[in-house]
Formats: sequence, structure tokens, C-alpha cells
Amino acid sequence: MPRPKSDASSQLDLYKMVTEKQRIQRDMYSIKERMGLLQQRLYILNQQIEATEKTIHKLRQPHSNTAQNIVRSNIFVESNNYQTFEVEY
Repeated sequence: MPRPKSDASSQLDLYKMVTEKQRIQRDMYSIKERMGLLQQRLYILNQQIEATEKTIHKLRQPHSNTAQNIVRSNIFVESNNYQTFEVEY
């Protein structure tokens, strides 16, 4: 048989609810703080990823240009239309 409600039991119930409310608020604050840190790290990682991708793209461009220059220079080397001259000091 349950006890009848008294002032003391009501005070105890109130204390339990307030304590649980405070705990939940602390947990939510910790979660929000952690979420902020994670979002900052994610932002930094996104910037680093973009920078690295740009670097890779830039490194690939000169490589392909160098290959094209080599092919072009071979074309000029293969032509036999040389005019030579001598310079005396």
C-alpha cells in the first residue's frame, strides 16, 4: 500500500526532478561544446582537403605541360634546317 503524500515526499520528488534537470542541462552543454569543436575541426579539414586537391591539380598541370614541351622540342630537333655560323673572339 503506497504511503500518503506528505510535504517531505513532495520535497524529495522536487529535489530529484531538479537534480535530474541540472544533470541533463550539463550533458546538453557538454554535447553542444563538443559539437562546436567537431564542426571547427571539420571546417579545417575541408579547407585542407581543398588546398591539397588544388596542389595536386597544379602539380599535374606542369607535368602535362612539360610532356607537351618535350614532344614539341622533339619536333624541332628532328627538323634538319640548321643554319650554322662561327664567331671569333
